[in-house]
Amino acid sequence: MVKTSLFFYGTLMHPKILKRVIRNNGAHLQLCSALLLEYTRHRIKDEDYPGIVPYSGSRKLFNYDLKEEERTVRGILVTGLTAQDVAYLDFFEGNARCPFLCRGYC
Repeated sequence: MVKTSLFFYGTLMHPKILKRVIRNNGAHLQLCSALLLEYTRHRIKDEDYPGIVPYSGSRKLFNYDLKEEERTVRGILVTGLTAQDVAYLDFFEGNARCPFLCRGYC
């Protein structure tokens, strides 16, 4: 069985919310604090959730530089997600989720 790892930086960082969304107790998951380097987190206009942008794009969009330590998004890395877990997460996120590959370690 293929297991998936995902990085969360919004409401899904909270284990109770994550468990509610995936409709199980999450006993098969490993959660650890994680940092996504060279990305920035921003409020999305007219939405209740944040989005992330590569720092290079953020700098162009907002026309300002950040200190090196501010070019990081804090979140959690969740490993061990099943295909069913991911299907529930996709439904919850709707069109808001734009997956991309990154390296993460617990």
